[in-house]
Amino acid sequence: MPFPARCVQIDPFLGRYYTNRSAESIAEELAVHRFNGVQMIITRDSRVHREVLNALRKRKIHVDYTTFGNGAYDTHDLPDGWQEWRMVTRQPMNDGYTRLCLNHPEYRRWKKRQIAAVLRQYPFDGVHIMEPFWPEYPGPTAPAYACLCERCRSLFAQRYQGEQPPEFHDESHPRFWRKQPELYAKWVEFRAQSHTDFLNDLLNGAGGIRKTHPRLPVTVWILAIDAPDPVRFVREVHGQDIAEVGRQVRPDAVCLQTHWPDWIQANLAPDYVRAYQPLVQAARAVRPDLPMMVQADIGSQPQNRRSWQWIEAFREACRSIGVQSTTLYEYMLGMYIYDDPPKAVKATRESRNTVLLVFNKRLDAQSAGEKGRYTFVPSLEINRIEVDGNLVRLYTAPMHARRRYRLTIQNVSDDPSARWLPDTPALTLSKQTVTI
Repeated sequence: MPFPARCVQIDPFLGRYYTNRSAESIAEELAVHRFNGVQMIITRDSRVHREVLNALRKRKIHVDYTTFGNGAYDTHDLPDGWQEWRMVTRQPMNDGYTRLCLNHPEYRRWKKRQIAAVLRQYPFDGVHIMEPFWPEYPGPTAPAYACLCERCRSLFAQRYQGEQPPEFHDESHPRFWRKQPELYAKWVEFRAQSHTDFLNDLLNGAGGIRKTHPRLPVTVWILAIDAPDPVRFVREVHGQDIAEVGRQVRPDAVCLQTHWPDWIQANLAPDYVRAYQPLVQAARAVRPDLPMMVQADIGSQPQNRRSWQWIEAFREACRSIGVQSTTLYEYMLGMYIYDDPPKAVKATRESRNTVLLVFNKRLDAQSAGEKGRYTFVPSLEINRIEVDGNLVRLYTAPMHARRRYRLTIQNVSDDPSARWLPDTPALTLSKQTVTI
């Protein structure tokens, strides 16, 4: 299998949770929650957190370079003239995301060069092509529906003997998409073929990932939604034909991305993924041995924060539909960051006079750095304390090599200011005793 079962997404440059702490503390926090795979989201290829990457790999955690397929949140690295690559959406969009046309040959060439350059520079274990779909839900009425650029129109006309694409604005137009079901069906087919061609080029074309880095597994993302016929819906609305992607592109794995109309729900049952089984079946009909995973959003908005209990039930539901791997967006967004009090999950002697405590989450440096919060039995003087994210190092008087010590920790808090939304108060570990 090209990726492990218990994965999570992180963007080390997103928010405050990962700042002002070491890469080792970030990696250790993920490790204590038994994640063995990380999809590291890269929004700017010139800004990759090498230290976090190395710290994760040092702990035998598989790390994937995870890049957006259909655009960019950050245009810093785009070359001169990139504006010509923009998708033309049904209405102008100004939502912070730059959509780039999958059919533009210069965009494709540039994207392949970028991916190859990153993989040469950083020791990633694999690649995820995230969100390569055409916009946008719920279909042709969406303001961001795309792409309606001149290149797409011209390619459509070439493919269909001079026919022009449907009209998506003027309902009185003779080619309005609702009036011309046969023409609209051709448009749906055109978008699906274009999407598959784009992925095929990125993976298998000249300068593609399999030419430049043939040993790295590549996972492509396909949207998934709870709809009467999710295979048809995703193909029609987003141009993603999961069977054809499996047949033509032959990715090493497919990740089903939970669509926002599903994940946004406050009371979403963790077994919602059962509705995605038709997508799994469609993919496996073409590739019976195709590794698959499901991505869940665990807290992009306050109402959809998910607990560890929810996550474990979600994993079990994925296994029930034949999917062994899962990933979560994004680690620091989960309900556990807001609801679970700090807890020491590991306590080890690093040396004769150093104890390392690993906590389940990031701590408030002030409370965790006070000597009075820690009591050793037999008595042991604490000379100095270092707090680093979820790590606490106690520098003590020399410990006896064969003596066991009991350490009581009390009134240590987490840091609500580091949360994505600091809308809940600090949580405190009232009292815990560990053996050193």
